[in-house]
Amino acid sequence: MKRLIELKRKLSARAGPRWLLVLAPFVLLAPVWLAGKALYWGTPSTQFIPWWWQAWQTIRAGGWPLWNPLVGMGAPLLANYQSALFYPPTWIYLSLAALGGLQLMAWGQAIVVALHLAWAGWGMGLLIKRLGKSELAQTVGGLAFSLSGFLVARAHFLSINAAVAWLPWILLAAFNLAREPRRAGSILLLALVLAMQWLAGHAQLAWYTLLLAIMWTAFWAWSAGRGRHLWRAALAFAAAGLLAFALSAVQLIPTAEYLLNSQRAAQVDFTQAATYSFWPWRLLTALAPNFFGNPAAGNYWGYGNYWEDAIYIGILPLLLAIGMLITARKREKERSLLLFLGVIGAISFLIALGSNTPIFEWLFRNVPSFALFQSPTRISIWLVFAFALLAAIGVDAWRRPVGRALYWSRLAVAAAAAITILAAAGTWLQAPDGIAGADTFAWGALSMGIVLVGAAILNLRAPRRRGFKDQRWGWLICLLAVDLLYAGWGLNPGASLDLYNEDPSSQAELRQAVGVGRTYFFANDEYALKYERLFRFDAFASVDPSEIRSSLLPNIGMLDGIPSANNFDPLVPARYQDWMDVLQAVSPIDQALMLQRMGVTWVALHGLERWEGLIDKGQFAPRARWLSCSDVVATPQEALDFVASEDTSSVMVIEAIDANAERLCRLPSLSGAAALVSRPSANHVVVPIDSPTGGWLMLSDTWYPGWRAFANGQELTVYPADSLFRAVYLQPGTYTLEFVYQPLSFELGLVISAAAWLSVGLFWLWIKSRGKLRHGGQTHAIL
Repeated sequence: MKRLIELKRKLSARAGPRWLLVLAPFVLLAPVWLAGKALYWGTPSTQFIPWWWQAWQTIRAGGWPLWNPLVGMGAPLLANYQSALFYPPTWIYLSLAALGGLQLMAWGQAIVVALHLAWAGWGMGLLIKRLGKSELAQTVGGLAFSLSGFLVARAHFLSINAAVAWLPWILLAAFNLAREPRRAGSILLLALVLAMQWLAGHAQLAWYTLLLAIMWTAFWAWSAGRGRHLWRAALAFAAAGLLAFALSAVQLIPTAEYLLNSQRAAQVDFTQAATYSFWPWRLLTALAPNFFGNPAAGNYWGYGNYWEDAIYIGILPLLLAIGMLITARKREKERSLLLFLGVIGAISFLIALGSNTPIFEWLFRNVPSFALFQSPTRISIWLVFAFALLAAIGVDAWRRPVGRALYWSRLAVAAAAAITILAAAGTWLQAPDGIAGADTFAWGALSMGIVLVGAAILNLRAPRRRGFKDQRWGWLICLLAVDLLYAGWGLNPGASLDLYNEDPSSQAELRQAVGVGRTYFFANDEYALKYERLFRFDAFASVDPSEIRSSLLPNIGMLDGIPSANNFDPLVPARYQDWMDVLQAVSPIDQALMLQRMGVTWVALHGLERWEGLIDKGQFAPRARWLSCSDVVATPQEALDFVASEDTSSVMVIEAIDANAERLCRLPSLSGAAALVSRPSANHVVVPIDSPTGGWLMLSDTWYPGWRAFANGQELTVYPADSLFRAVYLQPGTYTLEFVYQPLSFELGLVISAAAWLSVGLFWLWIKSRGKLRHGGQTHAIL
């Protein structure tokens, strides 16, 4: 009998409300993964799946996924930070591609997204547990964080979804380190979780997390032992950061090289940096998430897009958090933590306002790092974390009202009921003319009123004393998950797996139209197609997802192996960006000449009812050509100025500072004949060539550090040609010319990371062996 009672107790403990942290995200994404669909809206179809599919194609061919030849006339793939190819969960996608191709890979997105949301919630729950709070507090805080508008509305942005899931784990490890900075295990744990987030692929969220972790560590270290303890914690944190860098160097070093050679090498301008500043009116959605509509319902009409300003954590957690801030002075034991969280939340919100206050502009001008990123509203992750933790603390402090508080609590029930009744009546009335969004106001107020009624009634059923356990009340509290699921429902829509068919017959005509060349969208046409037709911010269901694949919108054409002159990567080579900016600014005649040099055969035009390609197969330059050069210049800008002002169809200009290159450039004009090009792999281009007189060969692929050229095994210098492309000089003879991408940054990062992971593994085994020796003696442990 005792055993049965003990077994029942254990099962009851294991089946506690905390398991909602794992189950709720899968319920939220069930309309996608359970229905056999795939995420598609926005970046899943235009970035992540094309990147990972191209990476898998390269790996299957036997190479490292270092270069992407299908976008922007070639661009780094692995160094593209958001591709996150060395982030372990990304390998799930690659494994699914190996097992079931493109469609299985695409289907797996919803599963991995749900796993990351569950991981975020579980980590938040463990952090709250480490702070000494109850299981109910862990559940409330974990749900408020993992199902918050910030995480759920952005879940389709897969690198944000992956990076933010590690935030509570980093803060948990930082808490342990702050308390015990001398423990090697604390340093190792923090290094591991930092490395995982740095490999996850979103620099902005990783940077905001690091800043928060530093403040969090300093707070707890100061609380534990003042100055001397703080210095020990600071040194331990620095050691963990260095180890984390070593563990993730295989990604960070190539990305650092790319950043230095990208359009973001210099700071972005203030207008760009302040894009997606928090719209102050969206603060109302902290109580009513759909007050300005919802793109899942097709009626969003607020400023910008829905997800950037999404901060909803649930009405009940919000009220609990505010309550803790109001009563912070009365809570001597937790006063400093409550004030710290309140300050963090306030700072976060003020910065998130971006261009709406002078604060962000001052930070942009004077504080490093604020000029590197756009979307200041993303720093509101601090606010979401702080209020979720405040809500968890509030759960354990919640007591049934008595006396005058009971009177006001009953009045709150009546007020909430009145709001609900009035809002329900408003949904039946016709919206007055001239009042935009009046219908969304009514529906938003109705959902708010219903939850407020439930919260007010729960308040009347709260525990009377600390330690009192009422499981029914606890489970009712966890019904806040329903509120959060309702708010996030449909924000990550799914499409039929037909969208990700590996070889759709409908693309055959487009492949034939493009031929051996590249596609191109003018900037205005690309924007109109992307944001006014296929991916409208106000309504997810505004277009049939099947139209997306046939649009050849960058980078969707990668799924069909169709090269694009456009590039929708977050980082692009600076030379490429400068070229594209000039292309948009020159006359139509000069545009046509530049497009010829880019090898473009298919230009997208905006038709009245559909998008169509303008095909002119005869007027484009082959990918590899013999050309004389008209001059030698020293800078990319001089080369670009020449290209923009001259007919470059029969001449070229190279960048060189050595005398030999200038002498070679002065040779007589050569034939403009084309050379055949083959590509054994993404990182390897072969050009068989017969050079009876010697001369220059130009390849209309992007010049980038790490590309090397070999003619019959002898290495040649690869010069930038026409500011963007690659060129080599060949003496008379017959050659097999090979361009090979071998970036030193990748090799260096791979060696550092391999050594770091090996060291960590050996250190862990050493710790485990010491533990065994202490517990069981040397002979027993070894045997």
